[in-house]
Amino acid sequence: MDWLVLLLSALLEAVLIAGLAALALLSLHLALLTALRVLWPARPRRCALPTDADLPTVLVQLPLYNEGALVERLLVHVTAFDWPRERLLIQVLDDSTDGSDALSRRAVEALRQRGWPISLLHRTERDGFKAGALAAGLRHADAPLVAPLVAIFDADFMPAPDFLRRTVGVLWADPSLGHVQARWAHANEQHSPLTRAQARLLDGHFRIEQEVRHRLGLPVPFNGTCGVWRRTAIDAAGGWSGDTLTEDLDLSLRARLAGWGSAYLIDVAVPGELPETARAWRTQQFRWNKGFVECLVKLAPRLWRSPLPAWQKLLITLQLGQPLSFLVGGVCLLAGLPFIAGLAPGPLLLPVALAATGIGILGPFGLLIAGGRAAERPRGPWRALLRDAVLAFLLSTGLLLSNARASLEALLGVRSPFVRTPKATTASAQPAGGALVRRGSLRRLVRSATAGLAELAAGGALLVFVLVERPLALPALALAIGGLGVLGALLRRDDAAPTWRAPAAPSVLGPPEHALSAPVVLPRAVSSERPAPHSAEPHWPAEAQGGPEMSHHAAA
Repeated sequence: MDWLVLLLSALLEAVLIAGLAALALLSLHLALLTALRVLWPARPRRCALPTDADLPTVLVQLPLYNEGALVERLLVHVTAFDWPRERLLIQVLDDSTDGSDALSRRAVEALRQRGWPISLLHRTERDGFKAGALAAGLRHADAPLVAPLVAIFDADFMPAPDFLRRTVGVLWADPSLGHVQARWAHANEQHSPLTRAQARLLDGHFRIEQEVRHRLGLPVPFNGTCGVWRRTAIDAAGGWSGDTLTEDLDLSLRARLAGWGSAYLIDVAVPGELPETARAWRTQQFRWNKGFVECLVKLAPRLWRSPLPAWQKLLITLQLGQPLSFLVGGVCLLAGLPFIAGLAPGPLLLPVALAATGIGILGPFGLLIAGGRAAERPRGPWRALLRDAVLAFLLSTGLLLSNARASLEALLGVRSPFVRTPKATTASAQPAGGALVRRGSLRRLVRSATAGLAELAAGGALLVFVLVERPLALPALALAIGGLGVLGALLRRDDAAPTWRAPAAPSVLGPPEHALSAPVVLPRAVSSERPAPHSAEPHWPAEAQGGPEMSHHAAA
């Protein structure tokens, strides 16, 4: 039996060393991007537009799914664009199945009566999910020569009036660019510790990763919203495809492989809403992580056959493989348990584990700190930034189970539906007079009863195991145990709070500040409404106001 133990020990050690080396490589990739943000010079960018009479026509696509309550606010911002009305084509692509497309129909009809070039496309079959909706919109639009540019906005974003002039100007000045991507800002960042942690994570992506990729001339991934595409680049890349959960990343990489460039506009910020519940955030992260690995599986062979320089191929591969850190980390955790229980390690394991742990913390944490310091908000004390960065790191670790499953499913080719991220201000299918939303279906009852139990059970089991077998190993596993426990507790709290839906407003496109009726979470002891998380909005253009169909509104 001794030889069997030795063989098992050698196999586990080999798996651990390989996994730790992979984690260190992925972390070094993030550290490299953080360092290059400081060391690599900014890339010069031209912005030029013709006269207003010669401006190109822009097709503005607004994909929605069960988000009808957000359409009015979104259209407030789109119709406020500083762009000639006759040079706009607006499409509301509403695939809603909960009846909220009626809100979109009323809003579209009201604007159409005021002379806006706007249309609604409602599909009864969600083939291809969001990618399918965008592709269907292109098929229903005029020929590319009539609308050569396509701007895309998700329902919860609020672009500024000068958005098109600042983005289209960059495309117009450089015919080699296939798309430009603007930066996300966070309208409800201060809502809770969870949203502040998400802001740190997204600032690391948009202020460090995206900016460095732009400076290096790497493909800038389209983030699914707040960007403008050249229609010919979409067609040259093969069009939208729904075979991954990140159709935006998929298209932007295929466009690069087809010879098109991309640009990132860090100074063009578009505020949007962050998920306000742990369940919504976990759902979003599952989709993003699985979609990245799906793109890795789909595009890596084509990428490495392409004429791109080897260093670009490597960095793009590391970018697509970054979510695999959860799956690899989970495997390393399981493989390390026998050594914690007393299995004798070889001489190489301990130094590799210590080095990988240090690098694994340095890379992601440095990215979070650098992204937070680069933010335009007034810089507060370092203590607040460190607090939010530690919480972001902790909560990300809590996604170990969900994101590891996402990566494994992607590697195995398991398909899953595109599940939209629930928005805080979505209040579709509102009952008259307002009512508590009760979880009546058996599936929802089961989901509510089991929310967070997997994370709590895994964290608790890991804690008990370490305390029983080797308490001195607790500091090394504290991050995993704490992350699973905190996220599990947040998931339990989310499902313990009922949701109140305010009564539906009967009017269409009233004043922007009263355009929505937002769902309100009732505290356990106090029944009071909280303000909607979005920021103040611009007034409707004068030509879009007035008229009996727009003048009556019942505030939420």
